[in-house]
Amino acid sequence: MSHHLQRHALFVCLLLVNAAAFAADAGAPSEAASGVALANPLAASPLDHLSATRERPLFAPTRRPPPPPPAPTVRQAEAPPPAPPPSLVLLGIVTEADGARAMVRTQASDKVIRARVGDDIAGWTVAQIETRRVILSHDDRSVSYTLFERAGAKTATRPAAEPDPAVQNLAQDRIERRNGRR
Repeated sequence: MSHHLQRHALFVCLLLVNAAAFAADAGAPSEAASGVALANPLAASPLDHLSATRERPLFAPTRRPPPPPPAPTVRQAEAPPPAPPPSLVLLGIVTEADGARAMVRTQASDKVIRARVGDDIAGWTVAQIETRRVILSHDDRSVSYTLFERAGAKTATRPAAEPDPAVQNLAQDRIERRNGRR
C-alpha cells in the first residue's frame, strides 16, 4: 500500500475507536439518545447550567441583556363634561286628573313637547311640574324653567338684569313730580 493510503486508513481507524470510546463513556441507554447528544452537545445540559447565555448575550453590543420593558402606564379615562341644560321655553302647564303636563319647545326644534314627570328632554329628566314652573334634573344637578321667561333663561343661573338708564331717569322724574319737587 502506498504511504498516503496507509495514513488515510489509520485516520479512519482512529476515528472509529474514538467514537466507540465516546459512546461507551457516555453510557447512553439507546442509540437514538446518543445520536441526539452527538448532533447537539447542549441537549444533555440542563437549562440552569446555560444561564450565561441569558446574562451575557452574544449578539448584544454591550454583552448585557436588554433592560426590562417599562411598566405599562395606566391612564384613567377622563370623565366627559356634564351635559349642559337644554335651552327650552316653557309654553304652558296643563293640569289634569291624571297629573300635570308641561308644554315646552326646545331651541333645537320648533316642535312642542308635551312632557310629564319622568320624561326625558335632551338628556334631562322632568323631575317636577308646578303651576308656573318645570324642574329638570340630571345626575345631581337641577334647573328650573318658569312661564314667560326668555328662551334659554333659567332661574337658577339667570344673572341680575342691569337697569336701563333712560327708564331709570324717566322713573325718577315721575317720582319727583309726584312729590312736588319739580
